[in-house]
This record gives sequence, C-alpha cells and structure tokens, in this order.
Amino acid sequence: MDVRIGITPDGRSAGFNTYSDLPLLLVGDAGRGKTTIARYLTRWWLADITRHAHVYAPVTIEWADLRCERLPVEDVVDLVDPVGRDGRPEDCLIVVDGIDTLCENQLALAAPGAPHVIWTSHGDLSLTTRLRAAGALRCLGLVRREHADAAEAAVLEGQGRLDWPIGTIAVIPDQRGLMDFPRHRWQASVPTNSTYTCWRAVAR
Repeated sequence: MDVRIGITPDGRSAGFNTYSDLPLLLVGDAGRGKTTIARYLTRWWLADITRHAHVYAPVTIEWADLRCERLPVEDVVDLVDPVGRDGRPEDCLIVVDGIDTLCENQLALAAPGAPHVIWTSHGDLSLTTRLRAAGALRCLGLVRREHADAAEAAVLEGQGRLDWPIGTIAVIPDQRGLMDFPRHRWQASVPTNSTYTCWRAVAR
C-alpha cells in the first residue's frame, strides 16, 4: 500500500509503499515528525494481522500502543535473524528510530537485508552516507512550511541541506485530522472551536 506522507516543496505527493523492498530513511531536525511518521507507517504495516514488526527506539514507551517487539535502540547489536524467528521475510518490518546513536558495527546489523526497513536520523552526514552506500535507499527530509529556520528555508528554495545525504527529497508533512485511520488510540474528540492541530497522512 502506498501511504502518503506529505508533499514536496514543488507540490508533488511524497509517500512510502509498504510493499516496497526499498529501505526508507527519514531525516530532519528534532520535532519535525520523524518518529510520528515512522509510527504511522508501522501502524499501516501492522493493519495486516499476518505481519509483525521489530522496533528499536531510544524511548520504547512511544511505541507501546502498537503490536510489535519493542527494544532499546542500543540492543540493535543483539538483532539476529528476526525474520527466521517470526515467519516469512515479506511479513517482517524493522524500524530503527534514531540510527545516529549506533556505531558502525551496529549499523551493519540494523540493515541485515530484511525486505522492509525504516530508519530515522537527525541527519548525521557520515552515518547516513554510509547507509546510502550500502545500497538503494529512499531518503525523505522533513521540513515545515511555516516558520522555517535558515536551513529549512534553503531546502524550500531548492538548495538542499549539507547535513542530509545526497539525493534526499524534502517533504512537508501533511496535516492529519482526528478521523484519519489509523490514528493514536489516545486521540479524543476535540470541539470544533478548539485550536488543536495534529498530523494527517492518507493511503491511496
């Protein structure tokens, strides 16, 4: 399923196909929505109950509502053949939320050749460049359309960012409404006069 994430600065749709064998790398500054989008894609993945996911994150409680194996990101070193342990390779998703904390040896284990992989990164150039050198990779850089800092303004003007890997596609995340599915189970109904805002992503 092709799940839309947002739009590029020139108005093209940007997304991720959950059937793709191409790893996805989400980069961006703190608070740009890397973990939120990784969670959202994982939620779509797990909507098929025959699938499973392994999530390595610095704050595993952020993934507590999802049906997945949750481990601290530093435990990536212990990742041994998760596909063989749980079933068919095409049913396995590996998410590493925060690859910047991994050393080079761990990084090799974080990409064991599994068919479906999602990484997030603050944009460590040396680390993400090594990831790209390992093979084909779809890299999306998350920016905000409004109140952009100097680096984000450069992206929106088509100049790119020096701390992102070559070929990174800048993406402005969509706004997500309360009734979009799947959504966080703790999202409650909000009065129409509320100033509440949230992210939106849609599947097509």
